[in-house]
Amino acid sequence: MQGTKKYEGLVFVKHGRIGTRSEGPDYYLQTKNHEYGLIHERELLFKPDYYLGFFCRKMVAAEGTLEGNNIRISHIEEICKSLLPDEQE
Repeated sequence: MQGTKKYEGLVFVKHGRIGTRSEGPDYYLQTKNHEYGLIHERELLFKPDYYLGFFCRKMVAAEGTLEGNNIRISHIEEICKSLLPDEQE
């Protein structure tokens, strides 16, 4: 597990785990080179996460820790960019 890092990109949602009791929305961050799952404090997987849902289809700057291919969000805010930004090192 790494420390907190800033990621910029587009938030989108996919309907995941189809055919299970946990079927519901999954939130992702699309950067120029990667796609990361977003994790927030959602209690039940089948319920929408209204916090992340607010940022759906918007460019954002998200701060969090990388856990595998998922980012555990500590802070997220909308940014004004029209193209996917390059990833920062």
